[in-house]
This record gives sequence, structure tokens and C-alpha cells, in this order.
Amino acid sequence: MGTSSYKYLNMKLQHLLLIALISCVHPTFHSQIQGTWHSNFQVAGKSLLMDLQVEGIGRDGAIRVAIPDQPKLKPQVMEDFVLFSDSLWFDWKAIGLNYAAHLQGDSLVGTMTQSGLTWKAVFYKTVQQAKTPSGRPQDPKAPFPYSVAEIEIAPTKKIKLSGTLILPELEKSNAFPLVIMVSGSGPQDRDCEILGHRPFWVLADYLGRNGIASFRYDDRGTGKSGGAFASASQLDFASDLVAIVKELKQRYPKANIFIYGHSEGGMTALRAAVQSNAIVGIIEAASVGTSGKEVLIAQQYLIPKASGLSENECRWNQRIYAAGAEITLRTTQNEFLKEVDSWLKANQDSIPVSLLKGQSLSEVANGLAAFFNNDWARQFLSFETESYLKQLTLPFLILNGANDIQVPATENQAGFRQHLSPASLEKSTLYIVPGLNHLFQHCQQCAISEYATLDESIAPEILSTIQLWVAAQNAH
Repeated sequence: MGTSSYKYLNMKLQHLLLIALISCVHPTFHSQIQGTWHSNFQVAGKSLLMDLQVEGIGRDGAIRVAIPDQPKLKPQVMEDFVLFSDSLWFDWKAIGLNYAAHLQGDSLVGTMTQSGLTWKAVFYKTVQQAKTPSGRPQDPKAPFPYSVAEIEIAPTKKIKLSGTLILPELEKSNAFPLVIMVSGSGPQDRDCEILGHRPFWVLADYLGRNGIASFRYDDRGTGKSGGAFASASQLDFASDLVAIVKELKQRYPKANIFIYGHSEGGMTALRAAVQSNAIVGIIEAASVGTSGKEVLIAQQYLIPKASGLSENECRWNQRIYAAGAEITLRTTQNEFLKEVDSWLKANQDSIPVSLLKGQSLSEVANGLAAFFNNDWARQFLSFETESYLKQLTLPFLILNGANDIQVPATENQAGFRQHLSPASLEKSTLYIVPGLNHLFQHCQQCAISEYATLDESIAPEILSTIQLWVAAQNAH
């Protein structure tokens, strides 16, 4: 056979081989992408398991998502999805999560996004185990030069709160400082863990290493504490704090008790301080110096603005929440939904469609009712810092981050300065710290979505400022 014949035969064999390969690629990928996929990824300092059940191809197919770590959440069938033989995409609208991925060997590799966060998520056909969170650089590390004890305190006969007491060798002294830490909005554990950060643990360790005792606790219905968080009000949280102060003062009568209240926790501190004479000083950390209503309305412009929404969208978001707040304060719980529904209908032609996120006006009204129409919201909105400050003569350390978009620094520092009693103002320190966000992290964009991406849990200058202030007050 001549050279040309060999070339012809070789080309024909390659062509046949290529046809054979092409004919088997599609069904192979088809069968590979179908079935159950499992992932174990870390995002925002948390470990999460997720399963995907993939059936069929194209619009005749289906994608079902399950979260094994959350058995109460039933598997969800995705309504918005794209499904090919070697790739997929879905948008889980209810929680604002989407995922796009391609087959790579025996894995499904892609990118997941939610609330401005983006992370790599790889799925496998084998069942995965949860990863151990790697922690943050500032997480305390042994050895610890202080004693640590878990104690329970019962504010009511039916509820016990669990917390951690750090106690350096101070109980033999005539007087020693003890800082009680109070968390902000939402169910928080004793470390005030948020997005993988544990700022209360970091602060407690820093204070303990500098001779200052502390107590931090799980909120009602959170961690090891009893009770139900969802049905608790601001008054309940204040009564919990009063009970904690009373119990610790009985156990350690030589202790000088200070309260560190972060965000809404600062409001709780003021409510408790007018009920207890055992508190000798308060640290208001990124907290409300004006009123609950003013802070809520301000943040509903600043938060979306930092997230990149247009000026019109931000103003309308603020206007919706301002209306919700106003309706909350002038109606009963039975009247709220009717009033807010009427307001939405009157303004539906002006509200940016993007803010509705595909929801009907009825769904938006129900969402506002879930947020506003409860005892907690009414107490939060009606909270006036002035009414508590004028009753107190305590020293205050008032700290705000200059780049805080949840509790704006300038307005709230001005509120504290204006409303502190003359006796308090004379012995108080007010400080706006440059470059810090609401969590007291050094930030760049300073949007909420950035919190999880920052390694810092709490700025060192905040830690040292608190420690030095408490030590100075205790020496008086």
C-alpha cells in the first residue's frame, strides 16, 4: 500500500474514532450530571452541607436542593434554572442564593453567591462530611492565664441563661472590674458569633489577659439558654440583664460591674441601668444615641447605598420602612396589615420594581408585618435614648465606627453628647473611631457583605480603649 493510501486510511480511522467519541460524549455527560450531588463548603466562617438532586436535561429536567444541616427546611425544587448535559445554573429566590457550575471530571465545580458573598462550591457524588471551621486570626488561643467557668442564671422560674465567666485572680482584692457583654439584634450566642467572627470571645480574652473579669451569655432560646427568642421583647432582654447583674453582684460583692452593650445591646444596657444600682459604668458600642425609629430609617438608606443600589432605589427603600415604622407606632397589631397594605397600593406605581423582587404587594405587606408587627419592633421604634440618659449619672464610654452604616456615627454620638446628664457628661468619653464599620472592623467598602470577608474580628484599638477605660474607672 502506498503512502497516500496509508494517509487516507489513517484519516478515515481518525474520522471514525472522532465520530465514535462524539457519539458517546453526550450520553456520558447526560448520565453524569443526573443523580445526587453532595458538597461541604465553608462560607463566612461557617461550614455548610448541601445536596443537589438533578433529573433530566433542559426544561424537562429538575433541580432539587436540600440542606442536611437544617432538617426543618424541606428540600426545595428550583423554579428558575438552566440544565444542560454538562452544566447547570439555578436561582433559589427565597433565600437569594444562586449557583452556576460545570462538570469537571467526576465533580461539579462552580461559584455560589448570596447576599453579596461569592464562594467556590464543589459537588461530588459521594456523601460529604461537614468541614471544621478554620476560625479567625484573632480567635483566642491557649494557654489562658485566667479561670473559665460556665454558669447558669435564672431570670425567671422557667428560664435559665447559660454563659461563660472569665475570672482572673482578682476576687481577693477590695474591688475588681467585671464586664457583662450584651449582644445586639437577633439571636446571638455568648461569643456574639456572626459570619465566623466571635468578637465577644476576643474581647473577653483580651480583658482577661489584662486582669479584667467578664461574663458573656447566650440569648434566650440560643445556644444553651432556655426560653424562646422569637417571642421575647426588649423588656424581656432588659429583665434578663438585670437578673444577671443581681446574681453576679451577690456572688462577687467586691465586683465593680460594667456593661458592654453592642448595637441594640446598648439599648438593653440603658433599660437595665435605670432598674439597677449595681452598675457602675456603661460602654455603648456602636449603639443608639437618638431613637430606635431614627436609626432604623437612616440605615434603610445607607445599607442599600453601600450595596450599590441606585439613589432612587435607596430613597424608596427608606420611604417604605419609614412608612412601616409610622404605621407600627400608630396602629394596633390587628390594624397594621390593613394600613400597610393600603399604603403600598397607594404608592405601587412609584415603588421601583427592583425593590419588590418579584413579590406581589400582598407578599411585601406580609413581609413588613413579620418585621414590624410585634412587641419587639414597637419597643425598638419607640425607644428614646434621652429618656434613659437623663435618669443616670454613670460614666459612659461611647464608641462608634466612622464607617458604620447600621448605626451612623455622627448623629448618634451627637445624640449621646446632647442627652447625657451633666454629671455623666463630665466623666464620660465619646470617640468616633476612623475607618471602622458596625462590627468595629477596619473596612474598605464597608458594606454588610464585606463583614465576612475581613479577617479582623474587632479592631485592636477598640480592645485597648475598652480595657484602659475600665481599668481607669475601677481605680477611681
